Amino acid sequence: MSFPEAAIADRLVTDVEKVAFETLPLLVASEGTKRSKLSIKLADILGNQGEFQQYVSGSAADRLSRVDRLLRVFRENVELLVHKTWVENPEEKPKERLLDELVTFERDYRGGSAAAAFKRFVALANSIASLLFGHQSRAEDFLLYCFRIDPKFGLFFWYLGELEKQAREESTPPSDELMTVETLIGVYVLSSF
Repeated sequence: MSFPEAAIADRLVTDVEKVAFETLPLLVASEGTKRSKLSIKLADILGNQGEFQQYVSGSAADRLSRVDRLLRVFRENVELLVHKTWVENPEEKPKERLLDELVTFERDYRGGSAAAAFKRFVALANSIASLLFGHQSRAEDFLLYCFRIDPKFGLFFWYLGELEKQAREESTPPSDELMTVETLIGVYVLSSF
């Protein structure tokens, strides 16, 4: 049984949230306007209803301005999280690396390096999980653990796992358009927590 099937059977998600499991594959398979609509639908499930649309609709200048602000909020939130998280002295290096990766991620995304930004976002989100949950973030039952904390939190880490699978896919890598919108959804969701 797949994780989405198990999450639905165990009633870890509501009927609305389980639509995320159906929407992501449709998003991956779509293009253009359909992909944009599906990205809004998925982000509305993972984040706050009605807020993501502003990042993928409107004039190019408006979208750029809104995404710029979102990236700034994301960076500031991650920096705050890193600086406020207490760790033992040996764990300081991973915190410093995470901050360095954050700067590189933002540069890659703003520079239009979709593949680099996509892979770096996946690594960043995993590093954030490690910072917050330590070794538990690498445990086999981490996803179940996240769903029990909060279904949206669990959905985000399920989504991250799906992005991780795409990042490892070498024979048919995702398109730049897909990687850009999936990264944007991830940034948006983490900025919403």
